[in-house]
Amino acid sequence: MKPFWEEEYLNIKRSVFGKQSKEVEEIVPLLKKDARILDAGCGDGRHAAYLASLGFCVDAFDISENAVNKLKFIKEKDRLNINIWVCDMDDFEFMYEYDLIIVHGVLQYIAKEKQQGIIEKLKRYTAQGGYNIIAVFTDEEPIPDDLKDAMVGVFREGEIKKYYADWETVMFQSYKFNDEHENGLKHCHALNKIIAKK
Repeated sequence: MKPFWEEEYLNIKRSVFGKQSKEVEEIVPLLKKDARILDAGCGDGRHAAYLASLGFCVDAFDISENAVNKLKFIKEKDRLNINIWVCDMDDFEFMYEYDLIIVHGVLQYIAKEKQQGIIEKLKRYTAQGGYNIIAVFTDEEPIPDDLKDAMVGVFREGEIKKYYADWETVMFQSYKFNDEHENGLKHCHALNKIIAKK
């Protein structure tokens, strides 16, 4: 069964996961004007489009063709500087370092045995003084029934912070929230967010 967002990505009038997150807005003053940014698992582009609208050069990929097509439409409509393509996180090969890497609400869909290697690669290809913004669902709430097949790598509370113990923690948040989607699905999630500086 396809996850609910696949169909919702076809709606070009609204972002499936809302507007850009507060921590993405707050990182902007800390970035240099020519910062290179990667939005890995970008969905329909709520962060990539926002950052590109501010003049940053953004690379963005997602495993969903529907999401990428929607972001391409937004790029053309708003004339944004975004390089967009379809890619699985497992298959992504870095070509250069980034000043900011965003992985928002993605890593819990990756098998536990692969997560450490992916995070190490994110860290390795972050420029010195650059940032990672990571948001992951944790086991403080049960996995919703409709996502049990997909959410194979839920994090333990505080686990993501340990991966960045050798970096400066700029921000760490842990909280729960209720989510209601366009199709009527309701979820309760527990979330950890971190901004870490290399």
